[in-house]
Amino acid sequence: MISLLFTLICAEPTTLVPPPFAHTMGFTRISSFYLNMYLGSGFRVASPEGLCCAKMKEEEDTTTWRDDALLTLFAVNSGTGQIVYNIKLIKPAVYGTTGSGIAQFNNPHGIVCNEMGDVYVADTDNRRVVRLRYTGGALSWVTVVDSTLNLPYDVSMDSRGNIYVTDAQADCIVIYDSSNARIRTLAPGLDFPTGIAVLDASAPFNESNLDLMVVIDRKGTRISRITPGGTIISTIDCRRIGLDTAGFSYCAFDRYGNIYVTDRVNSQIHIFDPNLKYITSFGRAANTPGNQPVFNSPRGIAIGRKFGQLFISEADGGQYYLIALDGWLIGCFPESFDLQQPGTTIAIYLTQRAEIIIDITDNAGRIVRTLAPSYQQGPGEVLIVWDGRDNQGNVVAPGEYLIHATLRPTYSRPRYTLKKELIGRVTRLPG
Repeated sequence: MISLLFTLICAEPTTLVPPPFAHTMGFTRISSFYLNMYLGSGFRVASPEGLCCAKMKEEEDTTTWRDDALLTLFAVNSGTGQIVYNIKLIKPAVYGTTGSGIAQFNNPHGIVCNEMGDVYVADTDNRRVVRLRYTGGALSWVTVVDSTLNLPYDVSMDSRGNIYVTDAQADCIVIYDSSNARIRTLAPGLDFPTGIAVLDASAPFNESNLDLMVVIDRKGTRISRITPGGTIISTIDCRRIGLDTAGFSYCAFDRYGNIYVTDRVNSQIHIFDPNLKYITSFGRAANTPGNQPVFNSPRGIAIGRKFGQLFISEADGGQYYLIALDGWLIGCFPESFDLQQPGTTIAIYLTQRAEIIIDITDNAGRIVRTLAPSYQQGPGEVLIVWDGRDNQGNVVAPGEYLIHATLRPTYSRPRYTLKKELIGRVTRLPG
């Protein structure tokens, strides 16, 4: 087997990384202690649920790019019937109380927003979907969209303003247009659907240009991909990713159509490609050994697709990350070659799309071949062929050669501050 000299320059997991200190002043995990400091001693974190974010048009300074990453965040504090929102990530506030009237919620779960300030809440135990309006740094009541649902759980929105609501008790997805008229109901054979995420081809920062809809069902143990017409085209059960059980809660798409799913039972985030092929899991519970960051029963998730910002609500607060990259060298096949059959295939595993640069050096450290130009691949297993030749087109001389694979993320700041270097060894045999 190939001798793997070094696996990663960065030893810690970097599928997700904390934002830079200058952006957050070190506050990447907000506990109930800090929320009480900002919102008052009367505030308490109680059964947090859904989460959403957007760069509000009215809050954007069009004369500079420096505020582009300052999103406004909305989170459901279900146990108190409140929406906690953070204006441009610097000014938290609270809207709502427990009840069934205007500006009141009863065990709400999902929430979604857009850049124009439209905010929708799945007000679960009031059996309704509520529309709010965010403007001037404050939330206000607009209307009840529908009060005839059985058990609305989560809500998503496409780029045209259509609203998608999972009705868990009715095993269906109810869709409303931008004027809030019910336009159709999808019943593809779901079992108590809860979390939902929608990404249409016209959505901004959708590099895949795919129409995607994913839904969590079966008591948080299954994820299904559904066509716009309401047909299940692929599913993945928690047992297929090595889990006896799971608590899949909410889901979100990144700019490449990859799917991020929170798991409150295993305290992890699971990542899948657009076809629901499993990529990796990130995080661990506090009582679980390992070097992964700790999550405390993560629930809601929101992704700012432009820069890869990722927000998580958990049992006692929330966390803030940037989407980055992990990678592993699987091996080189074959590990040795000769003149008659020169070359090897380099197998790399990626957790996110990456720019890959590969240099082959001899034992003296001289570069004999650069596989150029650099190119993007991933996520998943990537196979790259070296034909055993140097930069002049000649088969390399007998001896050992090092393969240096440099991986760089494609998202925003991690692209410039993080890299992974994988180093392996292959042998050119005599003859």
